[in-house]
Amino acid sequence: KNSGAVHHALGAALSAMSQIERRPNNDGSISVARLLPRPGPKMFGVAIWWVFGLWALHFASAPYTPTAVEEQRYHDLMQEARYSIEAREEEGQARARLMHAQAGLDQVNVFFWRFREPYSTLVPQRQAEVDREMAAYRALSREREALVSEAKASVGIWSRYGVQEVRETFWGDYEWGKDLAKRMSFWDVVFGVGRGRDEELAVVLLRWVGQILMNFTVGFVSALVAFLFSLVKVLWAYKTGLLSGALFFFIAATGASAMVALVVGGMYTTAVGGVPRPSAPRAPSSWPRLSVS
Repeated sequence: KNSGAVHHALGAALSAMSQIERRPNNDGSISVARLLPRPGPKMFGVAIWWVFGLWALHFASAPYTPTAVEEQRYHDLMQEARYSIEAREEEGQARARLMHAQAGLDQVNVFFWRFREPYSTLVPQRQAEVDREMAAYRALSREREALVSEAKASVGIWSRYGVQEVRETFWGDYEWGKDLAKRMSFWDVVFGVGRGRDEELAVVLLRWVGQILMNFTVGFVSALVAFLFSLVKVLWAYKTGLLSGALFFFIAATGASAMVALVVGGMYTTAVGGVPRPSAPRAPSSWPRLSVS
């Protein structure tokens, strides 16, 4: 799935570049060469950053290999936290007690219960019971999360476990951003179908293309921001040190930004390269002479 998205975006970008290079301004297309950055140190630096980000996101292997002892400790703690029968039964019982207490509260939580008897007495009692069960359930959840965090800390964020989790987090946020853009475009079409009486069809199509591009830009940028927040949570769960965490955050953010730049840049390059150039108005021809025979 990851390589398919990269190949699709690269194909779109290369298709647009081929349109630019093939007979510029003679095939009815707008030349976007003026919009592209000119070769220089800045462009060279951006190209290095972009290629490095894509390499880190898709092809880089984990730089740290945990020892056998660390691997065993990781699996033991994860087994205890997620797959232990006793822990699952205890958490299930706590969840059942919480649901039972919440159902009891819902039965007496009527309108204007503060001014109605016996609800004015029953609601505070059952609310306190719900609070106790919620606190107990959250305490068990925190214990389980602490075990998971201890297991992840035993192998480190630079191991294959940490790298794989960060990649899965990014692609999950990437799909979320793409779905967000699709929903935005769908509702734009639903509430904006049609065109004005004096609007040409080409103008309407261009407006819709621009709106779709903007929706996907917002979606992918939102996905990038969401991933950066999720990345901080992942680093916290792995108990990463300050310097190591900052370096990992920079590399992961570079990879995510490079992927978003590839997709968004490919969309805009394809759209701009395919916009037809309006033909120049022709000079009026001279009127034919009339001869009377």
